Amino acid sequence: GNMAIATQLHVTSEGIITHQIGHTMFLFSMGVLIFTIRGKRLDSQKGWQMIQLGAFFFILWNLDALFAHMLDNQIMVVSTQTLSFSTIEIYSESPLIAWVYYFLKLDHLLCVPAMFFVYRGLSVLVQDQRKKQEGAL
Repeated sequence: GNMAIATQLHVTSEGIITHQIGHTMFLFSMGVLIFTIRGKRLDSQKGWQMIQLGAFFFILWNLDALFAHMLDNQIMVVSTQTLSFSTIEIYSESPLIAWVYYFLKLDHLLCVPAMFFVYRGLSVLVQDQRKKQEGAL
């Protein structure tokens, strides 16, 4: 039967190059966000601190994704085969590279905290704004 997997491979070089540029731009924009927050001294507020932490995790996630895509789609030192819904086999001439790739594919351990910290930071900023408005009434 048909099965959906949460792995994206790019068949042509144009696809992976565009995708890698996207990761690079996202990484760069998160760095700009961190320095903008710091430059405007917003990092004295808890909400902005959490957003800054989320941006840092997004930087790590993008570095992780860039390297994983390089291994499987660009220099092609790693390939995978889906054996079942829960089992993917990783092929590489180097067992070390296979293990590195395995850990790189655990990128949700960076992306989920990034999204959580940005969400919580925005929530705290909204709560702070509501408290200010209630105090002004």
